[in-house]
Amino acid sequence: MAAEAAAARRFDTLDNGLRVITEPMASARSAAVSVYVGAGAQYERDELAGVSHLLEHCLFKGSEMHPTAADLSIAIEGVGGYINAATDREMTVYYAKVPGPDWQTAVDVVVDMVCRPRLDPAELERERSVVLEELAQIEDSPYQLVGELLAELLWRGTPLGRDIAGTPESVTAIPYEDTYAYWSAQYSPGNALVSVAGDVDPDAVLDRVSALTRDWSGADAGGRLSAGVNGDGQRVALRIKETEQAQITIGLPGLTSRHPDRFALGLMTAMLGDGMSSRLFLKVREELGLAYDVGAALALYRDTGAIQVSMGVDPDNVGQALEATLSEVARMREGVPPEELARAKRLAAGRMLMGMEDSRAVSAWNGGQALLHGELRSVDEVYEDYQKVTQEDIARVASEYLREDELRLAIVGPGGDTERLGEMLRL
Repeated sequence: MAAEAAAARRFDTLDNGLRVITEPMASARSAAVSVYVGAGAQYERDELAGVSHLLEHCLFKGSEMHPTAADLSIAIEGVGGYINAATDREMTVYYAKVPGPDWQTAVDVVVDMVCRPRLDPAELERERSVVLEELAQIEDSPYQLVGELLAELLWRGTPLGRDIAGTPESVTAIPYEDTYAYWSAQYSPGNALVSVAGDVDPDAVLDRVSALTRDWSGADAGGRLSAGVNGDGQRVALRIKETEQAQITIGLPGLTSRHPDRFALGLMTAMLGDGMSSRLFLKVREELGLAYDVGAALALYRDTGAIQVSMGVDPDNVGQALEATLSEVARMREGVPPEELARAKRLAAGRMLMGMEDSRAVSAWNGGQALLHGELRSVDEVYEDYQKVTQEDIARVASEYLREDELRLAIVGPGGDTERLGEMLRL
């Protein structure tokens, strides 16, 4: 079935450089439209930190076809759909999901708001205040804040090491003129991609997108800024907050999103901390009862990456939780039995296959990889890459990437001693 879907998928490039991907899904009753743009934290100079996220907010304030924020939302919600957007470190995406017969409504709304936004200066000032409140909310959310602390430990001095939304100082200072200039450069058809999936006719979608974007042009987009692992030697970041729990995140530099070892490292990370059958969950929660939830995740970017382990524990149990967690991390280097690797492969494949039942997920699968890497790999191809991973591959990547000298630790909680915490970072 996946092979049939790949055969039905279309990848077209319009005369202005805009790429359009369409994938009809025979069983879908919905249609998802996503517009991906090469804009995000890694494209921002320090003085423009947060401009991509601020601009994302502003585009919801109206476009040529839908002049107000209410017009935009009513058009989508009026047919039972939803609309949203997200700014990441490497890209920004705008998306809507609607019933299949209303696919054109979603295309009209999302495409028009990206290529013909109103960008009213007064609306930008209002959204600037909204973003400042969002930053304040992150400061009050220990779970989010600890992630930002770890990113700074790993990538300080680069765009990846700061909050995607910028800082209160940078957001306050970004001029309207610079925001508009950033949109003019980054939001050009050659730096964007439309991905549509679900109950749609590819020819009709292509015709509609072509008509909407016929006059869309733009300057050459700015390239992403360099991002590498921070080498200043700082291993621990501690933020004192009067919280009931201590939020803990352990990090290690990983690899890039096209590194050939990413499948082996992904399976290793899954065995370590993905799901209730993972090693960390069974040890830290089930056996020791130290955390309600504990997990490991892999972050992959074009220039770098990271392995992250996160949990929330009673402040009195931080030391025990760290010791137990790092013990399980170290144990991964001893190798894994064949049955555990087989389970991890089934987990990865099962989640990937089930995710492809949703039109929004298919739209995101196609759009994200095409924008970032200029290719479209099928689920079947990725499935085969996971199946090729051997026990020897797991042992090799565990030995290479789970290194004591590369450990970082971020904690948000009511107390702690940075020096003592650093001494605990042992494998």
